[in-house]
Amino acid sequence: MSIKMIAMDLDGTLLDPEKNIAPADARAVKEAIRAGYYVTLATGRMYRSARPYAEALGITHPLVVYNGALIKNPVTGEELGHWPLPLETAQLIVDECLAAGIYIQAYVNDCLWTYRDCEEVRFYAKISRVPYEVKGEAMHRLPVSPHKLLVITKEAASLRQELSRKYAGRIKIVSSSSEFLEITAPSTNKWRALEILAEREGIAPAEMLCIGDSDNDYEMVAFSGMGVAMGNARDRLMKAARVVTAPNTRQGVSLVLNSIMTQQVEVPEE
Repeated sequence: MSIKMIAMDLDGTLLDPEKNIAPADARAVKEAIRAGYYVTLATGRMYRSARPYAEALGITHPLVVYNGALIKNPVTGEELGHWPLPLETAQLIVDECLAAGIYIQAYVNDCLWTYRDCEEVRFYAKISRVPYEVKGEAMHRLPVSPHKLLVITKEAASLRQELSRKYAGRIKIVSSSSEFLEITAPSTNKWRALEILAEREGIAPAEMLCIGDSDNDYEMVAFSGMGVAMGNARDRLMKAARVVTAPNTRQGVSLVLNSIMTQQVEVPEE
């Protein structure tokens, strides 16, 4: 089967270490759109953080954000799917982390909430290019179910084990960075959301190309017809992928897209 749908992760995939899109990658994405491919982004980022990249690339199809917890059209603002973390569970985790002095932030109505102004939230806001709101005690009274919680800690591995055990069956945890724990509803993942979009268009899984680099990309890379791992991807993702391309520092996305469109393999210069 030929490829009809292309879904790309942002951080570590389409974005370079400075969180910009290399000109070669941008050209390839725009060419794929002009060629008629269904092109979208599938990211752990907030909608408001992902949308500017979509606009810069000319992507008009719905975006998969919050690791698949939300599908939203970047042109109309229409929500096509919404699977937040249940409020009761989210509040328990927030309260527990704050009591233990562990940094945690919540995504409430596409706004970034933090307990206090600190190094972690300033770092995250800078790389995500979004504002943040210091909520103080209001963090103990979340008004609605958040799409995602994010913990930033040097003890991420041990805390992940602890939370996974304590909230087994009630949450899903993935890690897009060694110090990040991204917590969503248990059935949430990018692939599930992409399948919904593909079904709307009559696109089969075998006709989907998905590109990623990290833990939160596993399902879409493992289950799509053409799962692509970046050269900087984690070992588990590389093993699941059908293709491994160059790293995000060497325009791995453009190499894959150009190869698909021209049916020729490009060999990057050393």
